[in-house]
Amino acid sequence: MRNLPVAATCFVIMTLSTPSFAQSPDAGVYYKLTTQFRGSGMPMDVFNGGPNNNQTRLDNDQNVTGQYWHFVPAQNGSYRLQTEFRGTSMCLDVNPSTNRPELRNCGNFSGQFWHVSADGNWVRLTTDFRGPDMCLDIDPGSNQPELRRCGNFTGQHWTLARTSKRAQ
Repeated sequence: MRNLPVAATCFVIMTLSTPSFAQSPDAGVYYKLTTQFRGSGMPMDVFNGGPNNNQTRLDNDQNVTGQYWHFVPAQNGSYRLQTEFRGTSMCLDVNPSTNRPELRNCGNFSGQFWHVSADGNWVRLTTDFRGPDMCLDIDPGSNQPELRRCGNFTGQHWTLARTSKRAQ
């Protein structure tokens, strides 16, 4: 980059460091999902055991399989979300009584069909189950995601950070 003018160098650096939301998630890789609210140091993870088993939460960034999310293309432009941790038989679904996502056996359930919508530098995540007016947000007390009425809230602004880890 030494030979590029300063303005061109800045453009290249900004382009390489800014995620692209115009494209659909690549089904061949895993992503880490973070929010504007908690930042890139707290991706979405899965509880392993206990009373919250298979529920999701934001946790410190680690190299653990529960933080690697695979977007599998599904019907009508939606995706099934699966983790490297639980594999291809478990999909992110919505618990109807709490509106909180949790991993459940994959099936033809509207809570398992997720939509990724561009929102400026961020994306919003919604489901067929609750519709486009209910966005995935973060409960600030528990750091657990839940669907809430869409609004201008930093917990609803998600980043899909592509990793180098290949999905199978």
